[in-house]
Parts: sequence; C-alpha cells; structure tokens
Amino acid sequence: MHIKTNINVINFLKQVQKCRSEVLFETSQGDQIALKSTLSQYIFCTIAKQPELLQSGIVRFEREDDKVFLKDFLYSEP
Repeated sequence: MHIKTNINVINFLKQVQKCRSEVLFETSQGDQIALKSTLSQYIFCTIAKQPELLQSGIVRFEREDDKVFLKDFLYSEP
C-alpha cells in the first residue's frame, strides 16, 4: 500500500508500534526498511523528507490485520 501525501510522520511511526508484527517500507529499488526498528525509523524520516521517494515506496505487512492501525495513512487498495 502506498503512503498518502503530507502525513504526520511521527504519528505514523507511533501507529506502526501498535502493530503486532513487522511493518516494512519497501523502496522502489526493492530495499526493505523494518519500521519498528529505531535505526530504520531514522532512515524512514530522511526518506519522508523527499516526497518523491516516499510516494514511490510501498508499505508491506506481515499480518494483514495490522493494516487497521495505519489505515488513515495509506491509500486503500482497489
């Protein structure tokens, strides 16, 4: 799922922590960033400052039911 434009990154990352399993941000180059990791959150914040990079990435969930925590930050799938 793609991240909406102009999200509050801090609130997004707080919601990620509520997820039961890992949440990954996958860049357009295929790199995966585990968003529950503090170091990875720092990297994600630098990506978030570049809207074209943020919008080209995809958020992936290990557990489908974790999507409910981030629904306000993601575009819904068709």
